[in-house]
Amino acid sequence: MSSHKQRVFAELIDEVRRSQGATDRFDQAVADTLGVNRTDMRCLDLLEREGPVTAGRLAEATGITSGAMTTVIDRLERTGYAQRVSDAADRRRVLVQLTPQAHTIAERFYSEHMAQSRLLFERYTTAQMQLLLQFVRGGREFNEQQAELLEQRNRTERKRPPTTS
Repeated sequence: MSSHKQRVFAELIDEVRRSQGATDRFDQAVADTLGVNRTDMRCLDLLEREGPVTAGRLAEATGITSGAMTTVIDRLERTGYAQRVSDAADRRRVLVQLTPQAHTIAERFYSEHMAQSRLLFERYTTAQMQLLLQFVRGGREFNEQQAELLEQRNRTERKRPPTTS
């Protein structure tokens, strides 16, 4: 790889990391404003992206246990941001969905982000956006795989009895 390409790559990775940090900071500020924690925010984000899902899906996507997810959903219901509803297709199944209040709040905090995204969309060609999509998707998939590996290792290590010296 040429030294110029290496410098551009290093700058790109640095910008991705800075972007992740800025997103994390903004999301934390939103969470603080709403009076929820980051796990709650990740669940709200997933519900906004995917629509009504099971508690199991929320647990799988966030990497937390089903017991902890029950606590998260209880908390989100108390805040009025999510609710449990019966699945219309299978009344035995319970889904979690955002409330209208949560949709209104999300729009209030994230509408400027959508407007900025639209400006970027108009700036790039379809081919350029496909390239960006490949890059971002590859990074996300890698992070998801690495998170899953670490979560599995952490669960295994917690199950081991402590060693005595």
